[in-house]
This record gives sequence, structure tokens and C-alpha cells, in this order.
Amino acid sequence: MRCVLVFVLLFAPVLLAAEKASVTGEVVDSACWIKSGAKGESHRTCAQKCADAGIPLALVEDGTNKLIWLYSVDDMETPTKELRPYAGRRVTVTGTWAERGGAKILLVEKIAPAAP
Repeated sequence: MRCVLVFVLLFAPVLLAAEKASVTGEVVDSACWIKSGAKGESHRTCAQKCADAGIPLALVEDGTNKLIWLYSVDDMETPTKELRPYAGRRVTVTGTWAERGGAKILLVEKIAPAAP
């Protein structure tokens, strides 16, 4: 019993960090959204150009307006190519949460257009 308790206490943060999630919101370029709140269809071309320049695309969550940082499950990869066609549009992203040092990201497993 003591071993199980030690295991749970040691690995609880890791187990919690692997929480599955589906989040719906709009794909934005993180720089323009943080600096000026730019989003929507009217900002679509700019967001795509920013993504092409290396600025990370992110998700503004419906209902909370929180910026969700999106990353690839694979090392040395980004989800930009998969997210780019959806810039300025609503999607549902399914993945796994990862958290360390107060930073939280969603590791993208699936991207689908959101229901209207």
C-alpha cells in the first residue's frame, strides 16, 4: 500500500498532464491576436502570412477567449501546415494537455472544422 501511495504522489503531475481534451475555437496567429486582438475572416490572409514567417498559430477558445498554444505530438515538428488552412476559422482540436513550470500546451492529434 505504501508503494502505491508513493507512486501516486510522485507521478500524479505526469498523469494529470496527459489529460485528453477537445477544444473548439478560432485559429489565430499568436502575435497579431496578443498585440491587437486581430482575428476573423478579415484577418485570415495576414494570419497565414504570419504563419509562413514562423509566427505560431494558436487557438482562441470559444466561450473563454483564452489563447491555447498548439504543438505537435512529434518532436521538431509544428502543427502549422495542418492549421494554416483554418486561419481565421473555427475548428475543434483534439489532443493531450502537457504542462510544466506553469506553461500549458495542447499536443495536437486531430483538427476538424467546427460545427456552425
